[in-house]
Amino acid sequence: MKKNQLLTFMVRGITVMAILLSGNYSFAQMDSITYNSTCSNYKIQFGSTVFNTIEFADNISWNFGDPSSGYYNTASTPTPTHAFSASGAYFITLTVVSAGDSVTLKDTINIVNPVTYNFGPDLYLCNGADTTLNAPQIPNATYEWNDDSLTKTNFLKVMKTGIYTVLINGCAVSDSIGVYYSDTPKIDLGKDHLLCAGEILTLNAASQNGIYTWKLNGTILPDTLGQLPVIAPGGHYTVNVIVPGCGVYADSVNITFSSLTAPAFSLGPDTLLCPKQIYTLSANVSGATAYDWSTGAKTQSITVTQQNVYWAFVKVNNNCEVVDTIEIDYRDDKKLNFHDTAICQGATLVLDADFGTGTYNWIADPAQRNDQNQTGQSTYYVYNPGLYKVIAAVGNCVYTDSIRVGINDSLVLNIGRDTSLCIGEEFILHVQTNANSFTWQDGTSAFDYPITNAGVYSVIGQNGCGTDTASVKIDYRHCECELTLPNAFTPNGDGLNETFRPLHPCDMSDYNLKIFNRYGQLIFESANPAQGWDGTYKGAKAVDGTYVWMSSYVNTNNNQHMNKKGTLVLVR
Repeated sequence: MKKNQLLTFMVRGITVMAILLSGNYSFAQMDSITYNSTCSNYKIQFGSTVFNTIEFADNISWNFGDPSSGYYNTASTPTPTHAFSASGAYFITLTVVSAGDSVTLKDTINIVNPVTYNFGPDLYLCNGADTTLNAPQIPNATYEWNDDSLTKTNFLKVMKTGIYTVLINGCAVSDSIGVYYSDTPKIDLGKDHLLCAGEILTLNAASQNGIYTWKLNGTILPDTLGQLPVIAPGGHYTVNVIVPGCGVYADSVNITFSSLTAPAFSLGPDTLLCPKQIYTLSANVSGATAYDWSTGAKTQSITVTQQNVYWAFVKVNNNCEVVDTIEIDYRDDKKLNFHDTAICQGATLVLDADFGTGTYNWIADPAQRNDQNQTGQSTYYVYNPGLYKVIAAVGNCVYTDSIRVGINDSLVLNIGRDTSLCIGEEFILHVQTNANSFTWQDGTSAFDYPITNAGVYSVIGQNGCGTDTASVKIDYRHCECELTLPNAFTPNGDGLNETFRPLHPCDMSDYNLKIFNRYGQLIFESANPAQGWDGTYKGAKAVDGTYVWMSSYVNTNNNQHMNKKGTLVLVR
């Protein structure tokens, strides 16, 4: 290509010009300028695909075509931000110089004022129903909804739970709306029962998003959950369940108690079965005269072939009943998944066949040391090349697999790529290696290395394959005060993702965060961004599942009051 040749081409429907100077460096001819918004008075983050090729340029020069912004009209970093105070078309220019070569990219960004719009209150619907969300209709406007339907009109057909908003001409409207679907409830408190003295029974009316009112003999009880423990002397129980979007559902049952003391009765502990295993449950009760199983069976024993919660009422001496419940789960059809591999001379490979408590028989060809061949443990240490096989017996389940291990002289050492972080953002470098030993630049040797300052971080690894060094450069930058929270967290005690809180601090005041469960109950509230939810409610672990969060704060950079809401998933 000749020097100073002008290229004009199309990128995503936008005409982009690239002027290539000199000729010693090869720039990608389809590089383009990128940006994450077209809203006025919003800190838009700019970037370019050219930096995928050029990680460390000699010089970077941005011009945002906004002379009224004065000093802020130019920038010299790969991903600068710029806020346009007025709507209109702005001519953006980026020049990058590297190794004596340079490229200039140009683009026009059309800035629009955000549309003030109110979707109205959140919607609650029954599964199977659908609704249509409408945004204001603006002539020749482009629409982009935040779902996965690729809908480009001012209206969106919604059929699943989510929080929805829309970009108009690339700029988000001022509001979002939550749409929540509930399963159509099946409220069934069961048959009337006369229980023996001392029996324990819980009535179950639980349904998705249900609001519960319980009554005993016409008197409203303080219980507001989906389950109600029954206590003597019992009586006539009724429940009304309001499911938003579905309606009101009700059922009643008579549960009373006899003076006859209950004989011992147990279906046994909750049980985990192997795939396709057939299991027998037996209701062995002294003086039993009748049986009533959850399956409808009237016999003393039933055969189980699928996971479920099973219960049985047993009538004693044609008088009162005893009851017990058991949960049967099936182990999934998990298989061992060993893959032939290679290790460096002097390295160790750990094979893991853990299926739980059981017996493990390892076979090596050629045989390793006697203590290795007869461990009986679920893990096995491989030092030498060969063929290795395991037979794992857990209960009635038997699993087998084998792996062939060879010798490889290569050394793998990786700690990731150069990274740019927001000031205050937490970040951890992780070593991926087959090295026997490794050391960070400060002499430590943990797999996880927390980052608190900008700089170059390196690690040296060594094994039978040799020695290698890996390095990364970490930069910090100012990020706009746009509250960002994760969509999931795992408070399981492993030290990672233990609390739900903002991912990084920024300049804000009057902060407030509220978290609600699926019943609409407030289970956590905080006015401190550093104080996150630890996944508990009233001192106990909250159940796994989806929760709704709402947050408000004031951006102290522009004194703008912000409201955010979303969903999170708690997983342990």
